[in-house]
Amino acid sequence: MKRIFSVAMSAFLAAGIIGCGNAETVTPEATEEAPEVQEQATQELTTEESCTEETAETEKEVEPIELTGENMLENGDFSNGTELWGTFCQDGLAEISVTGDGELDVDIKNLGTVAHGVQLYHDGFSLDEGCVYKITFDCYSDIEDKWLEMRFQLNSGDYHAYFEDHLKIGKEKQNHEYTFTMNETGDPAPRFCFNMGVVEDMDKNTPEHHVYFDNFELTLIDATNRVASSGGVDVPDIAVNQIGYLPGAYKSATLKGSALNKTAVLINEDTGESVFEKEIKNSIDDPDTGEKEAIFNFSDITDEGTYHVEAGDAVSHSFKISKNVYDEAFKAAIKMLYYQRCGTELTKDLAGDFSHPVCHSDMAVLYEDTSKKLDVSGGWHDAGDYGRYSVAGAKTVADLLLAYENYPDVFDDAVGIPESGNGTPDILDEAKYELDWLFKMQREDGGVYHKVTCRNFPGEIMPEEETDELVIMPVTTTSTADFAGVMAIASRVYAGTSKEYADKCLDAAKKAAEYIEKTPRDPIGYKNPADISTGEYEDVNDVDERFWAYAELFKTTGDKAYEELLKNELPDNGYSLGWQGVAGYGGYAYLTAKDADAATLELVKNEANKMAKEVVSNSAKYSYGSSIVGAYPWGSNLTIANNGQYMFMMKGLIDTYNKNVADMQLNYLFGNNATGYCFLTGFGTVYSDHPHHRPSQATGITVPGMLVGGPNSGLNDPYVQNVLRGLASAKCYADNAQSYSTNEITIYWNSPLIYLLAAEISESN
Repeated sequence: MKRIFSVAMSAFLAAGIIGCGNAETVTPEATEEAPEVQEQATQELTTEESCTEETAETEKEVEPIELTGENMLENGDFSNGTELWGTFCQDGLAEISVTGDGELDVDIKNLGTVAHGVQLYHDGFSLDEGCVYKITFDCYSDIEDKWLEMRFQLNSGDYHAYFEDHLKIGKEKQNHEYTFTMNETGDPAPRFCFNMGVVEDMDKNTPEHHVYFDNFELTLIDATNRVASSGGVDVPDIAVNQIGYLPGAYKSATLKGSALNKTAVLINEDTGESVFEKEIKNSIDDPDTGEKEAIFNFSDITDEGTYHVEAGDAVSHSFKISKNVYDEAFKAAIKMLYYQRCGTELTKDLAGDFSHPVCHSDMAVLYEDTSKKLDVSGGWHDAGDYGRYSVAGAKTVADLLLAYENYPDVFDDAVGIPESGNGTPDILDEAKYELDWLFKMQREDGGVYHKVTCRNFPGEIMPEEETDELVIMPVTTTSTADFAGVMAIASRVYAGTSKEYADKCLDAAKKAAEYIEKTPRDPIGYKNPADISTGEYEDVNDVDERFWAYAELFKTTGDKAYEELLKNELPDNGYSLGWQGVAGYGGYAYLTAKDADAATLELVKNEANKMAKEVVSNSAKYSYGSSIVGAYPWGSNLTIANNGQYMFMMKGLIDTYNKNVADMQLNYLFGNNATGYCFLTGFGTVYSDHPHHRPSQATGITVPGMLVGGPNSGLNDPYVQNVLRGLASAKCYADNAQSYSTNEITIYWNSPLIYLLAAEISESN
């Protein structure tokens, strides 16, 4: 996913990027074992074409630390400019630069109204419990009586200080020195910062002024009483889908380490018997994990029961083979969307621990004209934050409606939402909740506003506690075209339940299409203004969005005028199913439309086939079956889920189809991966349990059924920069709420999983 850092960024969090792992596609070494495994993988992938242990939190032994006197704050003398130093402005305004004398100059133009109205920060170090540290620095200002709040703090949650002091500076440069002991549990990713807004008795109307810093040094001076940090999860040498497998699905375990070069055995735990054995002689190097691995394929075993895999002394987590194995996960993945509802009360009987009163129901102000306010209440909170974004919502609803359109029999009316029992499948009720909000985001001329959020992300609070002013950001062609595409789908789907609603959707889609037809392409796309720090959802290419809009309207209406418009908007940047690249949806719509132009159809089919071939090829390279090879992007689990969905969508439409590949993507998400986790909260043996998700963080209880972002080799948050630096790309994941770049959740990560599960369940019946 190409989502910018601010989308998942906590209110006080901003980070640089540090690379991780292998970013190149590497061919397995030509060992004597490799060819057979490669052949096995190829055979497994082409079949369709031709036809336990709890999280271990154990105390580590305390290793002695050598006191080197090394400065823990990189670039503390600003010899590399402002690198690794940044500012966060809650409601103030400041810029940083380095003077000719090599000092950091913080130009404070506006203090804001709170201490962290302006904040200077440095991330990328760690503090160990029981250790004593010394911090020294030089500081002065161009005004007298300037107050600063120096803090070493937690970089999420309540952002409480491990150590802090208020200091008053003046025009004379002074050296400051502090010694403190880390008395709390060690923190691998704290923040060192200066709050420079309204501290102590500073007047918020203080005119523009400068604060200068130099020679920062943070050193460890006493490690005598150091307390070792707890360990992470115990990752078995045999990875499996921890939830389990449908009887007719592709089933495999991935073996590594001590499990290699052994006889792998599938044990039926209900009988204690071995039901399948295979000697594992072959392994291949996987550069994305940094390990040798092998596949143990037991797809032929279809008897229902509880199983695990053994190889030598290695034992996998237990799992089930059952035709109902995904029923609860499927229901939870759908209900996750209900928990994300905005602008309504979530009642105790349905939401349990996550119940809350009405939130975000105030009128929202137009950013371009603050004299105007609109009611844009409703819809889903997008992710771990409480913003609502048109492009994200359109992608999510498209997945849900296409899943229902293709597999209606797997959806029931008993998910546990307010509309359950009304005779309409709950998936349609839930999708309608978002569609009703999208209607409010459409302007009279057909254009669709990009998003509605507050100006900054909130802290870890429940949604009703975010009471800052709501701001509606300008119309974009991407949001408008996405709106047209999903409304055209909705007009087809809801025609079976309400002709009136279906007609409303179609009218809105046509109106949006008229807007984009007369509006030139936007080479810049949406960009956040300086005073808006919430998710940007930037996209400089709107060709694929236009293609999707016209393809859906052509499919729905049969109007050849839309086909003619479509011919001028054929994408050449790949057929993905993301929020930024939506060409896959347009391709699917056109390939399933009636009376399509033969020449155009062939062009679309060829492009769709290229995407499918890439997915199949990637999945065959290494033992986990991941369709990502090389660098793992932000939201890699979105890519994995999308690729599984894509396989099912394109069945019978293009030359390349492989159900085994789709199965592999689901198996990866549910535990057959290098991290040891099932990425669906609340499911599996070891699952993601500390997501970057404000209701889960505020209550201390994790909402079940949420798909987290997964490995991100970009390491785009301070926590993983410290904890995961140097790991191979497929292992760059942390089950920690501070890691917004690997452990956030979103509505549009759940939606392709819902489609994928619907397809798997339907095709197994």
